[in-house]
Amino acid sequence: MTNGSVRYGIISTANIALKSHIPAARESSNSDVLAICSRSESKAKLVAKEHHIPTWYGTYNDLLIDPNIDAVINALPNSMHCEWTVKAAEAGKHILCEKPLAVTTDEARKMIDAANQNGVVLVEAFTHRWNNHLRSARKLIAEGAIGRLTNLQSIVAWNITEREGDIRFSPKLAGGIMMDGGCYGVYACRFVLGKEPIRASGFAYDSGSYGVDTTFDGLIEFPDGEIAYIHSSMDEPTNVSLTAIGTEGIIEIPEIFNDSGPLVIKTGDEEIIEAVPTPSRYLAQINEFSECILTGKAPEFPAEDGLANTAALVALLSSARNKTVEDIEQTGYQF
Repeated sequence: MTNGSVRYGIISTANIALKSHIPAARESSNSDVLAICSRSESKAKLVAKEHHIPTWYGTYNDLLIDPNIDAVINALPNSMHCEWTVKAAEAGKHILCEKPLAVTTDEARKMIDAANQNGVVLVEAFTHRWNNHLRSARKLIAEGAIGRLTNLQSIVAWNITEREGDIRFSPKLAGGIMMDGGCYGVYACRFVLGKEPIRASGFAYDSGSYGVDTTFDGLIEFPDGEIAYIHSSMDEPTNVSLTAIGTEGIIEIPEIFNDSGPLVIKTGDEEIIEAVPTPSRYLAQINEFSECILTGKAPEFPAEDGLANTAALVALLSSARNKTVEDIEQTGYQF
């Protein structure tokens, strides 16, 4: 750390790193991106020059042994999150890991253990939890603004037209829409309700014999009887929304990724549309992560939160595969 700023290295040249994490770090007052790596040195060099990053590496390991790097952003494909998070922790680097944290609960625990044993901070990169409309919905539900919550409906869908080489269509890289988009919906439902689900039922559809789910529908049950419907697809027009239905009203978030998107509250014959502007969610995320590293503050959302979300994803996918209703592993984490 230098001058009150965390020095970051980016593992991968994935779009999420280039289009979201790097611009957020540039805007941040406590974060700097000093290096980026790829399996190809030429690609890493090209991206580094395009994004004005001073150092590049042709292997992931070379970045991890750089003494000038304090923390890494792990933007690798899902199947590689565990391996390189563990290696980063063993190298003494703090890790902001792209979602989903892991593809199994065993992997997630291995990552958490590695972070704890090496005294580094590990956080899963779910940015929509920083948006004020999601936080407002959570507060309103807890206060009983729409009565007793009975149902949640989450939709995370978009149509991917260029599929050749897209990691989301790769079974080997743990692709599929539930892990890519559905994980946001599961998280949003857990977040606004403030509870952990106990059972799951999932239904998967593969529209092109890719070997992964391209559309997924799931139900998760919470301990007090609330039911959440999770729909995710990469075959449909864009729709990224959340609806909470209670005994006395409805809360709608039409665009959960829109930092300044509205919150709609319907009770009786009244409809209130609230504007809830939020600073960039990627900026809020990296600011808080760096603050935790610099000050020793505990993250608002620890890695155990990622373990709990992974448990729900695993149960949904297992249910679809086995055509059964699955109990969701209870990890001990609670919002």
